[in-house]
Amino acid sequence: MKVLYQITIGTGNVFFAGTNDKISVMLVGSLGSSEKVCIGNLLRLTQGRNYKMNLKTKSELGDLLLVKLFKETYLLVEDDWYCSYVNVETTNRLTYYFPCYSWITDSTPMEIIEGAARKRHEYNSPILEQYRVDEMQKRQEEYQWAVHAPGIPKIIHHEKAKDLPRDAKIPIDRPLGIFLSIAEVISLLGLGEEEPSATALAHKTPVKDYVEEHWHEDWCFGYQFLNGLNPILIKQCKEIPEKFPVTEQMVGPFLGPNTSLQQEVQKGNIFLVDYDMLDGIKANPEAGHEYLEAPMCLLHVNAMNDLLPIAIQITQHPGPECPIFLPSDSHCDWLLAKMWVRNADVQVHQLVSHLLRTHLFGEIFGIATLRNLASAHPIFKLLMPHVKYTLHINIEARNLLISKGGVFDKAFSSGGTAIEEVLQRGLKRTTYESMCLPDNLAARGVEKIPNYYFRDDTQKIWLAINKFTENIVDVYYENDASVQSDTELQAWVKEIFTEGLLANPLSGFPSSFHSKTELIKFLTMVIFTCTGQHSAVNAGQYEWSSSVENSPAIMRKPAPTEKGKVTKKDIRDTLPQGIQKYRVIATTFLLSQPAHINTKLGTYEEERFTEPLARAHITDFQQALLQIEQEITKRNEDLRLPYTYLLPSLIDNSVAV
Repeated sequence: MKVLYQITIGTGNVFFAGTNDKISVMLVGSLGSSEKVCIGNLLRLTQGRNYKMNLKTKSELGDLLLVKLFKETYLLVEDDWYCSYVNVETTNRLTYYFPCYSWITDSTPMEIIEGAARKRHEYNSPILEQYRVDEMQKRQEEYQWAVHAPGIPKIIHHEKAKDLPRDAKIPIDRPLGIFLSIAEVISLLGLGEEEPSATALAHKTPVKDYVEEHWHEDWCFGYQFLNGLNPILIKQCKEIPEKFPVTEQMVGPFLGPNTSLQQEVQKGNIFLVDYDMLDGIKANPEAGHEYLEAPMCLLHVNAMNDLLPIAIQITQHPGPECPIFLPSDSHCDWLLAKMWVRNADVQVHQLVSHLLRTHLFGEIFGIATLRNLASAHPIFKLLMPHVKYTLHINIEARNLLISKGGVFDKAFSSGGTAIEEVLQRGLKRTTYESMCLPDNLAARGVEKIPNYYFRDDTQKIWLAINKFTENIVDVYYENDASVQSDTELQAWVKEIFTEGLLANPLSGFPSSFHSKTELIKFLTMVIFTCTGQHSAVNAGQYEWSSSVENSPAIMRKPAPTEKGKVTKKDIRDTLPQGIQKYRVIATTFLLSQPAHINTKLGTYEEERFTEPLARAHITDFQQALLQIEQEITKRNEDLRLPYTYLLPSLIDNSVAV
């Protein structure tokens, strides 16, 4: 007796997903397999559309385990096809879901496993066991670790994006739509022209306008340590460092009446930003200069709850040739001292806070996920949307920005050999505590500093992600023992530790999991790093950095060694000019554009989870993010400068720009 199966095949809604090639289907069950049946009569599969067909077999196939898809060339050249899913309904109305979300690029048959999430010991069939072996062998061949430089996290072994597997490529001819040449962007923005271009005018924002007008003011300077591009360095100063010998006599006049420096320290009103990781690193000779310093800045929260700078030392080595600059110094002295702080901040922001702690860590998480977690694993299903396209974007960034002769070499103080040194020092200082937001905030002592919107918004995002991961983990892990016995999961976290953290025990990163609690925290850190943290340090680059006075990427003259000598001409001659200036503006414009394939946080277009409870938790997560969106929007109505970088609707689901 013949048995009828009703099949629905989904073609993805991504660029060039459809195909003219001949597609055939085979069902594989516990009791046997169907014949290979062609879809239609050479019918084109269209982007974003479903195709339905019937498939008859001579007998029952039992529990459906796999779907096999075959593609044969029709018009002489391969026409790649992106399959989203295959659903199969049996005669007794039982529906099997087969999530695919992969490209079929040649005549090699593609196997899709039935969509139930399963861990290593839950492949209850020799057919499924072999499927997993084949899948992981292929993945580990396609995604391999490579050394970029000693002391830096390992990277994907592909040197060019075109060599990546198709599933890892951004599905568009020109990735991001923004990897134009720097020269093209300079022209697009009309840099160097008397009048700004239409593109430049279209990207004006209240924040950008404010920065251009107020960059020189102490309030704007202090505000950036809280809500600018690099809001993760400031920390409470519990004791004035010996290397930064600030005295009461120096700063007392800026603290207000009836108080002292020591009293303000004890009250928790004194804060420090220290760029000591730059100390001793030689500046980039490729950019035609030799100047890179490691300044320190002391800041005070005054009675109006404003964070204002009260002292700056431009190097780590106090002495007669390294004076401590104060707000009471000449206007030019104080302004140039602040510029040296901003120059150091640009280097640490771009290479450590942005590149290392979001892009490179996103790459670490992505490679480890692809190499160790099978597509049916629940944690693969959870994480895949948050590491999608990161490998592609990072390869492009390495080739465009930090390669020899790239943008950093030409326009940043930390280009050339300094890139590796800064990254090496950055990795040594990166701890698990520093990557976990609540621990980071507590360690820096910034839980109560006023007007810290980055802190307020990231805490909400972190808690929402944490609750979501807790709910997902609870669905698939009964107890701590089930975490401990998950060999795929343990291999995944160990590889992150050994290949990403280079097995540094001082990092505090776990190399194994012993409990559900540990797993939930780690997953929260991974997702937060690839979403909220990246948005916080990336989205505002053009707003804050297109003014080179506010964010000078290079300094063309040495730092002042005495007070009272700096002139306006000295400041002009110190700042980047001409093409160096334009390269930086163009770069920040590119980096702050939304991802071309834009999927906001909490949007799971790839429906990899088939269990109703897991899908319900996704809906709960989306509702939590919507509530956060409303709270931030309402808060911003009363702010001089709206803080928007952590609006969930503006946070990408992965590091894809």
